[in-house]
Amino acid sequence: MAKQFLLLLASSLLLLSGCANNSPAPAAQTQTVAPTVAAAAEKPTEPVAAQSAEQAEESAPAAQPFGGDPALTVEQIDSIETYRMHVEVMSEGEPTAQIEVAHVKTPLAEDDQVTLYQNGEPIQVDVRFVNDVLYLNNGEKWAVISTFNLAELTVVTPAGLASAAPDMTLVGEEEISGRTTLHLQGDKTIIPDIQAGSDSLSVKGADAAQLDLWLDAEERFIVKLLFSLTLEGKTFTTEFLYYDFNAPIVVEAPTNVEEVNAPPTPMPAEIVALLGFDFPIPEGSQLSVVARTANIVTPFSVAEARIHLEEAMIAAGFTQVGESEERAKDEFFYTFQRDDRTVTANVFSVVAGKTTIQIGAAK
Repeated sequence: MAKQFLLLLASSLLLLSGCANNSPAPAAQTQTVAPTVAAAAEKPTEPVAAQSAEQAEESAPAAQPFGGDPALTVEQIDSIETYRMHVEVMSEGEPTAQIEVAHVKTPLAEDDQVTLYQNGEPIQVDVRFVNDVLYLNNGEKWAVISTFNLAELTVVTPAGLASAAPDMTLVGEEEISGRTTLHLQGDKTIIPDIQAGSDSLSVKGADAAQLDLWLDAEERFIVKLLFSLTLEGKTFTTEFLYYDFNAPIVVEAPTNVEEVNAPPTPMPAEIVALLGFDFPIPEGSQLSVVARTANIVTPFSVAEARIHLEEAMIAAGFTQVGESEERAKDEFFYTFQRDDRTVTANVFSVVAGKTTIQIGAAK
């Protein structure tokens, strides 16, 4: 999954924890059956009793799955070089996070306005990624910070739910963001479990859940996503909307930047307690802690970072559970076990020569 440099709030901020281009399959055809009337010259035809709503629903043909391959994300579409994105996370109709993103693919750059809500009060920060450096502005000054990904604000992402598209039902066509889109819909029975770093989401035990995707009719990528989950009577929603495709976007490095010093200890005590040992941080790395997860941006290649992670976990007495899962190019997910303690880790790279080890305790 392509990493977006959205959302990197400094560790002092409280974050909310929380393919082939195939042509789309044709819409499922709904059969209309004309009633058969028996003709008789001698006596009139008896009127046919109207069906009840329940009878009509039972007799109606079942909706067919959309089919085809998983949906694509905008990052996978070569014809799109720039875009803007709106993300909104809601709880019981009230916003918990809103993000406005301006993204350039080559050279990779992004400008994000992030608004977090605590007790209804907004906290605004700006995040920029330019020339392989990530900056944060909390309203007072710019500072250089480390790298996180979208899972820090929401586990729900287009990449995490793209695989559901073939099992969804086609609702119709809609014009969104200047694109003709195919509106797909599905309930909790088709929504896959999502794993993002040490966070995960399963809707199997939810009261209800619904996923709506709007796919570009030509290139099959997600233009809009709307996810709704009702759990213990409370409803949570997440929305992604992409727009301004290939619009002129310029992201410039901020001026008057203050460097953030590395933490005085190799690993904060809270993370050492969670992991059960002091994970060794390679020299020249940057460390940030968000949502009880340590994010270590190393000067390693992906292969070197994987070796460092595996050797450190074995030295601490952990056993790797199964093989590492290659979730995308330059992204590997691990699970380690020691007695009753489980630790998960994600190793990924978005910038040549820098690889992030994201590690946290699952139990």
